[in-house]
Amino acid sequence: MSQGDVVECESRGRASVDSGCTRVEEVTTNRRWVVLVLLIITIAGCRPRATWPAVDQVVSAVNAQRAYGAVAELASPTYTGRRTGTPGEARAAAWIASQFKTIGLQEPPAYKDYLATYGAPLYVVSSFTGIKASGTPGESFLGDRGMAVPYAGNGSIEADAVLAGFGVQMAGYDEYAGLDVVGKVVILLRYSAPTRSVPESQTYLATKVGEAAAHGAAGVVILDMPSAPNPFDMHGQVVSALPDAPVSALASLAGARSLFWAAGLSFDEIAQQAWQGDVVSRDLNLKVSFGITASWKADATAFNVAGVFPGTDNTRPIMVCAHFDHLGTDRSGVMYPGADDDASGVAVMLEMAHSMVSLGAVPPVSIWFVAFSGEEEGLLGSAAFVAAAPELAQSLTAVLDLDMMRSTSGLGVAVDPSNRAIMDAVSSAIRDGASLAVIPWTGGSDHETFSRLGVPNCMFAAHGREAPWYHSAADTAADLPAAELGTAARDVLRVVWGLIGSS
Repeated sequence: MSQGDVVECESRGRASVDSGCTRVEEVTTNRRWVVLVLLIITIAGCRPRATWPAVDQVVSAVNAQRAYGAVAELASPTYTGRRTGTPGEARAAAWIASQFKTIGLQEPPAYKDYLATYGAPLYVVSSFTGIKASGTPGESFLGDRGMAVPYAGNGSIEADAVLAGFGVQMAGYDEYAGLDVVGKVVILLRYSAPTRSVPESQTYLATKVGEAAAHGAAGVVILDMPSAPNPFDMHGQVVSALPDAPVSALASLAGARSLFWAAGLSFDEIAQQAWQGDVVSRDLNLKVSFGITASWKADATAFNVAGVFPGTDNTRPIMVCAHFDHLGTDRSGVMYPGADDDASGVAVMLEMAHSMVSLGAVPPVSIWFVAFSGEEEGLLGSAAFVAAAPELAQSLTAVLDLDMMRSTSGLGVAVDPSNRAIMDAVSSAIRDGASLAVIPWTGGSDHETFSRLGVPNCMFAAHGREAPWYHSAADTAADLPAAELGTAARDVLRVVWGLIGSS
């Protein structure tokens, strides 16, 4: 129909039904409806699904029982202790990825099914001879009171032994000073003296072994402490590799006492002096021998898992993270479930994501949720994350690391007071009723990787190594109340809201 026909129809009024006028009016009306619908869709697509709400709404969405279910899943025999580089770790990573997908998090670029692989330097210990110590009072064989330490070398050693205290080196407190170490077995104490401000990094097993090697040690034995006894850190067959490390072993408290008996000394007395800050380094007049057989796997496959909750501003994201790896299964078949360390942190992270996404709103900034492996091996997973995406890592405005949530009295927040945004957010959460306590910043978990980049960070943890279930087969889901997980999720959510606010 021509333009003239349209004009003629209009001049004859609505009562006319000839010349196709009615069809023209119908088409015009339909077009108006289409335009209106498209306009509504366009406006809706340009607006958030809902206004970003106050924190009370997301806190009320937390489901403690669902969080407990995640702990029970990850601590189950299906994942055989989630040791980095093992099939159990791979299965755990896939399960966490499935949860990210169910929640509705966005898959990050360069990830496949929410997973990113990296090569982890690991090796498998196939045999350990046990530690023998021979001195003037007699000979002691530690048997199962000693074991291969992570970062240990491959081979055997028989040499004179020297005690280098905790192996700490700092201004005015050098425990290697004046000590002849070359070609000998260096005996070291675990941890560091609480009376001295020792950098966290110097308490790590890897650092202790590495520094002994740098001084020329041919072997290393690290002893548990009576003032903070713990099960061995690493029971698994697969452990981290420190290339060219001297053969190294851990000894239990009973083993330490037996070893010092062979030297004619009281371990408890010397350990107490060291714990008080005294330098106890000396020649032990003791010969120590042991052997380790291990095969190095330079690039075992390990996994990180990540999902993103996209915000209106993706240039200044924050990260909530937790490590999902644990100690695996030892050579006798005992599994270390790692319910608290750190299935609990992963569960709280998942519950936070569940609760946020359920709001049906777009956050002011993007929020990354990341589960790292390799934490127990020296923060390997977080280091791989940074290496793969350095610009993203540098753009983070805050990293909130969740590591061990089991507590009846609330979480400690290890934060540097100079991180004003985090400090203010934590203070605001406490005023809102969160069971949080600010404690001095410390390393030892994946937040440390981001601290090295200058990214503001903190760690939420209910306790340290003093917990009796820490790194033991007793760290099971049965002993971790669901209510504590719910409280942890709500409290950390309040800190997130303090960081990003509401729109």
